[in-house]
Amino acid sequence: MIKKMKNERLKIKIIASALCVLFVFEGHCFARSDSWKSGKLFSQAKKDIRNGLYLTAYDKLSEAYWLDPFNEKALKEMEKITNNFKKHISVWGEYDFEQKAYAAGFLYYTQGDYGNALKEWEKILTVKENTEVRGYLEFFSAELKKGTKKEELSYGGKAKKDREAAAAKKVEKKKIKEKAAPAKKPEPKKVPEETPTAKIDKEKAEELYNEGLRQYSQGYLKNAVVSWEKTLKYNPGHDRAKRALKKARKMLDAK
Repeated sequence: MIKKMKNERLKIKIIASALCVLFVFEGHCFARSDSWKSGKLFSQAKKDIRNGLYLTAYDKLSEAYWLDPFNEKALKEMEKITNNFKKHISVWGEYDFEQKAYAAGFLYYTQGDYGNALKEWEKILTVKENTEVRGYLEFFSAELKKGTKKEELSYGGKAKKDREAAAAKKVEKKKIKEKAAPAKKPEPKKVPEETPTAKIDKEKAEELYNEGLRQYSQGYLKNAVVSWEKTLKYNPGHDRAKRALKKARKMLDAK
């Protein structure tokens, strides 16, 4: 009898643990916050680093930082890669032309000097085919011809654009599938309530948010707070700015 009761208790514990794990799992799946996405991008970037894909890794790290400016690991990893290339570029120049060109292209790219980055990537491809470099060369050549602004290519670069394109394709496939399905009877339309128009400038808000990121990364916390406050004036619904501002104010209060 006692043994049976113990077995029943053990079963209850196992079921409870399973439910707890399921709840946490669902929490991650259905409430994917920017912090969660930032952490995932960081993990992907570390894998890219192990595979020698430093351009791709840097893009993912910069987007991770853009999503969550308090992701210190992403910021430190970007600095680590950059400092490593700066440290070894002169040594590589003596015996490894390809590695030197890759390092130079990386440094130009991360500074927003896409013209010189393209030149270095072209040098690499004259010596050896490199799938990552080829992808970056073709992508940025096309973007520069289109006249894309530098600000639009910051914090995520090609890696972000590739993910957005893949997501758009997925949505398009879903739409095609839905169109092929039998049509449902339309529900009666509701008359929308009139709401006062607000002066929102999302582009300006994004510029100010990015400015706050740069200020925070340089240690100017108060300046970053001002930039994020201005962000919300131009776009009150900017969730990343809200979270960044909340954390930054707590840091200032703790000083």
